[in-house]
Amino acid sequence: MLKLPAELAITHVETLHQDILQELTGNDDVYLDISEVVRADTASIQLLCALQKHLLTLQHKIIWVGHSEPLMRTITDLGLGHCLVLNNSN
Repeated sequence: MLKLPAELAITHVETLHQDILQELTGNDDVYLDISEVVRADTASIQLLCALQKHLLTLQHKIIWVGHSEPLMRTITDLGLGHCLVLNNSN
């Protein structure tokens, strides 16, 4: 499971990308803990959308752990609720 940082910002996208690549070494769903996310920007959301799209080609998905209202709000504001569905969060 990958715990996402409190700030999902463009300045951290490269590090987040590398962390996600490490999570992809297995051939399974990817668990992301979003419980500490208090801010998310467009670049980070794009990265998460790309991850979800890649996983769908492998017939896998993101499993969201925890809850983040700011992340949900950003995804909704960007109109990307169809790409990143947070309703499977634990």
